[in-house]
Order: sequence, then structure tokens, then C-alpha cells
Amino acid sequence: MQGPPSVQVAFEESGILTVTLARPEKKNALDLDTLLLLQHAVEHARDDARVRCVVLRAEGDSFSAGGDIQVMRTFAGDAQATLNRLRTGLNRLVTLLHGLHKPVVAAVHGNAYGAGAILAFQCDLAVVADDATFSLSFRHVGLIPDTGGTWLLPRIVGLQRAKYLAWTAAPFSAAEAVQWGLALKAVPKAQVEGTVRALASALCEGPAAATGLAKEAFHANLGVPVAEALDREARLQAAAFLTPEHAEGRDAFFERRKADFRRVR
Repeated sequence: MQGPPSVQVAFEESGILTVTLARPEKKNALDLDTLLLLQHAVEHARDDARVRCVVLRAEGDSFSAGGDIQVMRTFAGDAQATLNRLRTGLNRLVTLLHGLHKPVVAAVHGNAYGAGAILAFQCDLAVVADDATFSLSFRHVGLIPDTGGTWLLPRIVGLQRAKYLAWTAAPFSAAEAVQWGLALKAVPKAQVEGTVRALASALCEGPAAATGLAKEAFHANLGVPVAEALDREARLQAAAFLTPEHAEGRDAFFERRKADFRRVR
């Protein structure tokens, strides 16, 4: 008999879509079914105008142990199958997360390794438990970082530290993740959920269109010449000027009241 799904999705009228990794018995390892369900959840967030913010969390003691070793065993010796699996699995998930015009907040209550750690850091914001430990554990099974890690890490932590973390799989702490810019803040484990909920609620109150356009600008302008960045920024700002949220914010300023961006959704 088939068990419950490895990813659970719940929507709240506040606009928060909570996506939960639900394989605690496997330390929320990322198998093919889990990756497909995560993709479907992000696509749902993309297509449902009621969703204003996504929270990614996990059940059990660990956030995620990374790639499912059983899947690696299944594809052992088949490079083409591995390539196809990454392109349709982890790579597509990261692409969807980056392309989503809505903020994604990771609630990391426990340890995260390999692809599980990078998945958390690929979210727009990550709140981590102060006793959580992270590691780019790919080295232990003779692999390189994936899940976009070779793109993300040098940009965030610098090239030398990225190489060191990949080549040694040295564990690092929540405090280090925050110090290096991989996570937003570290809080006691019991406060992770509440901190993330307060953050997500605040994001839901903001101008959804501008939030999405700003995310697009930040991601697209990474590493491009300043002239290209300025041109893209101007074009996206022009688009923001046409949104009902800008009209609401402008009117609220002159009327000396707090803008209510929900009224124009």
C-alpha cells in the first residue's frame, strides 16, 4: 500500500503556501517523486494569484539529507540517465524557484546536507535553527555539488571558500551560514516556525508585483555589466509604475495612510 505523499502543500487565506518535506523516516532525502512534487508545488504557487509567499519547511529532526542514495544506486554507471534525472529533477526545481515572482522562505529547523543544504540556500530567504549543521557532503560519495551549488556558492561565499567546502565537505554552523550570507538569520529551533511565519506574513502584506519584479532584477543582474543591469532595472521599474500596487502606494502617501496592497490584488 502506498504511503502518504513525500511533499505536503497547504494554502492559507493570508496568502502563504506552505510546502513541507514529509519523508522524516528518510531524513527528507530528495528522491524523484519528491522532486516532482516540489516542482508541482512551485508551479501551483506560480499559477495561483492568491499565493503571495511560499514557505518551504520539513518534518522530523532533519531538514534534508540531500539526494537519495538509493536513487544514485539505481542509476549507477548510467551517465545519460543521471544527466536526464538532474535536468528534469533538481535543475528544473531550481529554475522554477528562481523564476517564481513570489518570495520563497526556507524554515530550516535541522541539519541539511548536500542537495538539501543548497536547496535551502536557493530559497530567497532562509531562517535556520541556531544548532543546525550544514555540509556539502557530495565529496563523501565522489560527486560534485549540484542543485546550482557551483553557481550560487562562489557568488555568496567567494570562490576559495566554495572550493574548500566542496572539496572537504567540512561541516559549517548556522552562525557561519548567516555570516557568509547563505541564510538570513539563525534563531533557537523552537522559534524557527514562528519567525518564518511572521516574515512570510509581512511579505504577504507587501506589493506583490514589485516584489516579483525586484526578484527578477536581482537574479538577472547577477554578474552582468552595470549598463545592462541599469537598463533592465529601468525597464522593470517602468513596469512597476503601471501596477495597481504603485497607484495604491502613491495614493496612500498623499492621503497619509498605510498602503493596503491586498485591496488591489
